[in-house]
Amino acid sequence: MVTRLTAGTVESPPAWSVSKGRTRVPIDFETALFRLRASRLAFDPERGEGVVLYADAPPDGRSWRYAVLARSPGGVRKREAASVQFFAFEGGG
Repeated sequence: MVTRLTAGTVESPPAWSVSKGRTRVPIDFETALFRLRASRLAFDPERGEGVVLYADAPPDGRSWRYAVLARSPGGVRKREAASVQFFAFEGGG
């Protein structure tokens, strides 16, 4: 998935991680995507960086699976931390 998403957009292999988080309250896919876009965390194909929701919307509206892509491990950590805060994942502070 990472190779396909970043093909032709980055000069060196991107850093990435996959994760999951559980929101404190249920949200639908459209709201989750809106939040990612509004926070400028959503994957941007031109930059080859951002957060990608995968495995479809969770049936419970809370158990989200996502991938974080960036040009460096530090960029991944930064976007991961921002995602935890923005989605208000349980245990995320």
